[in-house]
This record gives sequence, structure tokens and C-alpha cells, in this order.
Amino acid sequence: MIFERALDALTAEVEKKKRAATERPRAPRGTKQGSRDIPAHVTREVWKRDGNRCAFIGTKGRCAERRYLELHHVHPFAGGGPPTTANIAVRCRAHNVYESELIFGAFNVARARERRENYIASREYTPFRNGGAVNVAGSGGAG
Repeated sequence: MIFERALDALTAEVEKKKRAATERPRAPRGTKQGSRDIPAHVTREVWKRDGNRCAFIGTKGRCAERRYLELHHVHPFAGGGPPTTANIAVRCRAHNVYESELIFGAFNVARARERRENYIASREYTPFRNGGAVNVAGSGGAG
């Protein structure tokens, strides 16, 4: 009984954070041009439309995955895809990666590692012992 109530409370909290689920949603606000944020009203509508499961449709039909779900830009954000209900869909992690690789190519670990090494070796950033970095060229920064 206690475990079930705790699980219900946790589920409700996750629904609020991940799916913008609420009993009384606010009126939609505008988003800044170029923002990567997906508005809450779009998030709610997409999760509802896709039935809280992956919406990828392959040769064997629709994916049945209900775990590891993410919001996916059908027309990529990098290509100017807007955060609208028509352009956002629910995908499981595997299908989100699959579709991004179709557009952007396979993720190259060696190239990413090289970029990180160049970033750390740059003069503007000095690595900490804990693996973080601080901006020595500018003011403020993480500290």
C-alpha cells in the first residue's frame, strides 16, 4: 500500500517534469526565435497524440517501446525545424539516434575526443584537477 502510493506520487512528479502534465495548464507563451526549448503546450499535445510510446513506424509496424522515450524533431532543429506539434514526435532512444544518424551521419567517437582535447588545450580554458574547466580569459565563470 505505501509502496504503491509512493510509486504513484513519483509517477506524477515525472509526468510533470518530462511531459508537462498538469490538471490546469497555463495559456501558451511565445518562445524566443532560435530557442531549443519545446513549449509545454506542444510537449503535452505530442505525448497525448503519440500515446506515450515511440511513434516510429518501420517495416514491421509501429515501435511498441514505452521506456527511454524522448522528443524528436522530425525536421531537425539544426536545419531550422520549429518546435511545433507538427514537427515534434515521441521516439525511443534507439529510434531517435537512428533517425539522427540518417541525417547527420554516424557519431564518430574519435572526432569527438579530438575536439575535446583541442578545447581543453586551448589558452582560454585551464583544466581543474576534478576534470572541470574555468574560463580564465573572461570574468565570472564557474567557480
